[in-house]
Amino acid sequence: MQTQYFKKLFLLLSFLFVFTSLYAREIVIYHTSDIHGYYFSRSVKEAAVQGGFAVLETLLQRESNPFILLDSGDFSSGNKEANDSDGKYSIDLMNRAGTSKHNFKGAGYAALTIGNHDSDFGDERLGRTLSAFNGDVLSVNLEGFTIPGKNVKPFAVYVLDGVKVAVIGFSLEGPGMRGMKLRQMTEKDWTAIMQEVLAENPAVIVLLAHDSVGDPRKPSVLLPTLRNMPLLRDHTDLFLGGHAHILHNAYPLGEDGPLFVESGSMLEGVSRILLDIDDKTNTLRSIKAEYIPLLEKEIPPDPDTKAILDQIEDVSLRQPFAFVPALLPRYPGPGESAAPLARIIAEEMYQWVSEREKIDFALFQLPGIRRDLQPGILTGRDLVELLPYNEYVSTFDITGKHLKRAIAESIRRDDRGDYSLFSYSENVRFSYKYNPKNTKNPVKIKSLRINGKKVKNSRIYRVAAISHIPQGFFEGPPFKVTNGRQKMYEEKTSGGLLLDAVGDLPGDSPQERHLTAPQGVQIQLLD
Repeated sequence: MQTQYFKKLFLLLSFLFVFTSLYAREIVIYHTSDIHGYYFSRSVKEAAVQGGFAVLETLLQRESNPFILLDSGDFSSGNKEANDSDGKYSIDLMNRAGTSKHNFKGAGYAALTIGNHDSDFGDERLGRTLSAFNGDVLSVNLEGFTIPGKNVKPFAVYVLDGVKVAVIGFSLEGPGMRGMKLRQMTEKDWTAIMQEVLAENPAVIVLLAHDSVGDPRKPSVLLPTLRNMPLLRDHTDLFLGGHAHILHNAYPLGEDGPLFVESGSMLEGVSRILLDIDDKTNTLRSIKAEYIPLLEKEIPPDPDTKAILDQIEDVSLRQPFAFVPALLPRYPGPGESAAPLARIIAEEMYQWVSEREKIDFALFQLPGIRRDLQPGILTGRDLVELLPYNEYVSTFDITGKHLKRAIAESIRRDDRGDYSLFSYSENVRFSYKYNPKNTKNPVKIKSLRINGKKVKNSRIYRVAAISHIPQGFFEGPPFKVTNGRQKMYEEKTSGGLLLDAVGDLPGDSPQERHLTAPQGVQIQLLD
């Protein structure tokens, strides 16, 4: 009797499953963020070889559901090949990615938005590069940007297996923006856009943005808007972010808000978002997101894409340049507040600029260096990946009083200890005290000397730095200036400075040229 009961129950459940499946369909969004020209697989700590478009292609060809590809920006500027082609190779690879009958457009990304580093080449060159993009360039807040033969759209609607997916783009400002600019979106602006989107009656609404909600160092631009605008918050199902280079597989933004997903960086992996659609009502039933690491041992590279990458690769970067005897960290070690790699670059900048104009000192920002430099043979690829962006050297004027304030504001205290966000050329030395009880101004500069001379408040000092520092972008606000002579040297980037510094090392072979940390304490924390 009991056996008959379970048989009937099994048949009933099977019928319900089949019945439910008849009124459900699944579509997929693949999402990348902050590719930065990292086209190739490379060695990482967690696995032998990971990342790149060839591995991504194999993964996409395995997909059996209808899918689209979306990117949240910073797709172009970064690695050597991307920089040399003004991002053209990025577009070529994105146009052919996901060649499959299940890709709603047959091949390529459906859309991308503009990140802060996509403007590194300037708006004219970025426009020419994007003119070859086969998908849509989406941005609801970008103005004054021209793409030959293509319009920037605030949103687009894509139909996957009969399901409408609306995608709204949102861009972030960068230091390379010249003719183009970002407008501040008011509640009225957002209301008008959402009314247009809702008029299309989409089953899913996606916010594709170069914006992150998970990194306190880079506060979200959109999160306050989502919290304060029910129309945007309640109707947006999925927020695909970028910019912070972090992973968020599934981060719900409140009970009524969208699901936030950010897909890391450097094409080490991709997010796969599965959308379960009720076929009877054409409404979204559920969203499931997962981050898939692009591991070669699990996903063999697509041979056709690999052949294209072999043609793109600058093989000269395989060349060994020097030997690193001990770890050179991105951030300072215990007992030191200045990072060694940034010190090396700041000193090289000082020497290079001094041959062109008279300056007092140079500085370089720690966040411009993307990772620690591990011991061993240093190749050209290692060098360009340490400093991947086309960040140009510039000079500017600053008063001694402003300089002291900027140095104090650049001191941080966190789980790494005390450190400065900037290192300086070797002719700069200073000491400071840290008072945690003073929450407003915890750092007090006790001694600041340039070339052994005490810095005077009223004197004007000539400084060399990366161009976005005096403009006040990223970590630059303490040094932002609006007056005085500013000059940019577009023939020299931060990556070029590091190459010069390594090239100047003594020795006849890479094994003999040792890249080591500068000696002496540059920044001292006093008890």
